[in-house]
Amino acid sequence: MYMLRQVFNCKRGKAPEIVEIVQTFNQVFMAKEGFGNGRIYVDMTGRMDTVIYQFEVQSLDNFYKLDRGLFINPDEDTIRLIDNLNENAVEGSREIYEVIL
Repeated sequence: MYMLRQVFNCKRGKAPEIVEIVQTFNQVFMAKEGFGNGRIYVDMTGRMDTVIYQFEVQSLDNFYKLDRGLFINPDEDTIRLIDNLNENAVEGSREIYEVIL
């Protein structure tokens, strides 16, 4: 099992918009695919306007299949979500960890 953490550095004051987008992704795409323990975190210290989305997957292959599949003939709602994410985030990163315990 793997834990993935996606870190979004948002434009100033845009963290609530990113949280809303990530909540939608979690409900519509991730939960449907069986990815578990989705959690959203926002900054309390450190860099301001940071949103972290963390979840677990059994297979990295399945995750990347879904991730890449989002960009192949996406419907209008998916395009809108991606555009809003890109508009409100400055940069992002992904961390992948193997779950030991």
